[in-house]
Amino acid sequence: MDMQRSVIVIDDDEDTVRLFSEFLEEKGIKVVGNGYDGITAIKLYKEKKPDVVLIDMMMPNGSGFHAIKKIRDINPKAKVIAVSGDSSYSTEDKLEKLAIPFIRKPFNMEQILSIINA
Repeated sequence: MDMQRSVIVIDDDEDTVRLFSEFLEEKGIKVVGNGYDGITAIKLYKEKKPDVVLIDMMMPNGSGFHAIKKIRDINPKAKVIAVSGDSSYSTEDKLEKLAIPFIRKPFNMEQILSIINA
């Protein structure tokens, strides 16, 4: 077995963050940080250098896109998974250009796992 993957989970909904974190830990993925807005996402990425960032697109205080741009400035190869209840075309289009997988709410956890472990 290779190194345990580390993840930060960012969503403005605390229940979502908790559920994600519990699920990932159960599956042997190390959750090294939780945050509830884009600003925190950037800070946590700098501090923790996780393998994967799981981030909601629709958040107050620094949107997911802003956070992703900043994270990619720090590390152009940063692995990000975007999650959102917003499935507008523009959101998807922008994420596609950034080559970021987009997962809609309600989440398919297996899909998320396979991306993290890819």
